[in-house]
Amino acid sequence: MLKFKHIFVIVLTTLILVIGFSAFGGQSTSAQTIKFTSAMHTSKNLTYNGTIKYYVKADAKKYAPEITYATQKWNKALGKKVFQRTNSISRSRLVFTGTNKLNRNYAGVAEINSGVIALNNSWMSRYNQQKRRAVVIHELGHTFGTKDLYNYPNGTLRSLFKRQTIMGGNYATSIKSFDAKLAKWTLQKTRSMSQTEFHHYRSNQGLYYQQMLNGQL
Repeated sequence: MLKFKHIFVIVLTTLILVIGFSAFGGQSTSAQTIKFTSAMHTSKNLTYNGTIKYYVKADAKKYAPEITYATQKWNKALGKKVFQRTNSISRSRLVFTGTNKLNRNYAGVAEINSGVIALNNSWMSRYNQQKRRAVVIHELGHTFGTKDLYNYPNGTLRSLFKRQTIMGGNYATSIKSFDAKLAKWTLQKTRSMSQTEFHHYRSNQGLYYQQMLNGQL
């Protein structure tokens, strides 16, 4: 979710893996080596057969330009067409919805289990196009299983992430080397849910996805 200038996602945490990575190429004047760790990812991603088919509900169509921009940016950064739009909600792994039911502090929320990105109309209507794009780009980053880096446990890195990374909530509208490499790494370290598991979440009326799409949250 976006809490004023930061975004929070509700997801699960597993796996303990560490990998060294040279990061922030042209994004920082000082060369740094950032280790990708389990604190950066959750247990699941939204892909199925390497793609994330997404559906835009009627209440989110006003954000269609930003959604198109953000999905194209991620596809280019990942070097393949991961995000593919579908006109069938039942065939989707991800649904965009606009809502007035989120806490007023949040501009967006990504819920991985049931595949929903909800955009807070109150905040999105106040933002300029750059910020709207940035919110969608950030939330899409969570669909790979990547966590919010503004919550990273190391304080020094947390401050750096906040200033320089998409998943740190810096409102960037371009996806640079670090975020692209992190997304690819996260996809390797998380698992794609089976259709059975995914549809369990989609069909459970008491779970977050159903409540959100039915305007109960």
